[in-house]
Amino acid sequence: MRALHLVALALPLFSFGCYTPRDAAVPLVRVHAAKDLDCPDSEINISAEWGGNYKAVGCGRKAYYRSACDGLSCVVEPDEGKSIPWRDRPDPNQPVMPR
Repeated sequence: MRALHLVALALPLFSFGCYTPRDAAVPLVRVHAAKDLDCPDSEINISAEWGGNYKAVGCGRKAYYRSACDGLSCVVEPDEGKSIPWRDRPDPNQPVMPR
């Protein structure tokens, strides 16, 4: 019975290591938006959307960004269109032939 209590107490501690903080990409989105919108970051309003997408509004302009995070390490890119579907991506092991 005591072992069961120890497992119940230790389980949340071990699962905390897999936790990704919500909105971990916001600081990097703010840096990109300040540059792209030519606006001070104090005037930029960032709102999180579905699937790691963000909308930045400031100085009468707006921009959309995509993010991918692994823990606190994030990559942010401008959302300039749809992402490439997985099945349409080239095989990374196949050499690229010149045209």
